[in-house]
Amino acid sequence: MLVVGYGVTPLHSMPVMLSAKLVGRRIVLRYRRSDGILPPLSDVVGELVSLTPATAIVVGRRGRTIVDRAAIVAVREVAPHRREILELERIARRGWRAAEMVELDGWQLHADRGWTGRANSVLPLTTPRRPLPELLAEAGRFYAERGLPLQIQVPLPARGLLDAELAGRCWTLERPTVLLTAPLDDAPDPGPAAAEQAVLEPRPSQSWLAGYHYRGGPLPEHAVRLLTRHDQVRFASVSRDGTVVGVARGALDEGWLGVTAVEVAPRHRRSGVAGALMRALSDWARSQGASNCYLQVDEDNADALAFYQRLGFIAHHRYHYRIAPATG
Repeated sequence: MLVVGYGVTPLHSMPVMLSAKLVGRRIVLRYRRSDGILPPLSDVVGELVSLTPATAIVVGRRGRTIVDRAAIVAVREVAPHRREILELERIARRGWRAAEMVELDGWQLHADRGWTGRANSVLPLTTPRRPLPELLAEAGRFYAERGLPLQIQVPLPARGLLDAELAGRCWTLERPTVLLTAPLDDAPDPGPAAAEQAVLEPRPSQSWLAGYHYRGGPLPEHAVRLLTRHDQVRFASVSRDGTVVGVARGALDEGWLGVTAVEVAPRHRRSGVAGALMRALSDWARSQGASNCYLQVDEDNADALAFYQRLGFIAHHRYHYRIAPATG
């Protein structure tokens, strides 16, 4: 942890007005360094995780930095770099491995019998060298051969130009999603109601599978294969009175814990079950050397977004899917 401050009373002692609305957002913060240290100003880039009348705490690549508010001279909100967004999306796809994945001029084409958008869409990791119409036609043939629609996951703002191009071609926008991240240096606080411990298993039990209903429906066999198609995965569950009331899945890739398939039985929500699931997966991930966590939440799921924010998660970026117009 890095602590920085102001050596003497500043000439202009009024601190920069930092809004509490910036907590949980990515910022660049410029501050005056202690007297005698050159250069006199320094910047820190990261998530503003705490703001008090005396200090601002920013978590970035150098770890946790505590800055005296009187030393702050400028602050502004910034988006993650395009490379960082695309790299995290690449890692997230490794955590949710489709049965098929082929490369097409820097794009990844994933297919797995239509179960979930992530496993059945294009991830445009690089700007292609080939003309876009030619690339879309070839990708369309790939999905048509498998009886699937052509859809592209569009990370924003990293692929904003592509999104505008697809919108101009009348591609439909669907499923806006927020990708959230949090460091794993501190265990999430599940709250006082979470007295039970979640059970972790390397494969989902029948009780776990019975507790997970993707978009309300039962899981087909190929969905179970997708969930288990990973070499570092754990399935967490919480039981009450002998019945599983909450489940979640965690997968480790390149130091990241990806949490997916979180579901809590309706009458057990807001009772600590989700917190216990997150705590168990985070403890396991840290024991394996992971340092960060990501998860995806539908943009309109206000309850889930509020819950993860309480656990320390922040919005890293957003994405949605663009669906090719039907031809016939």
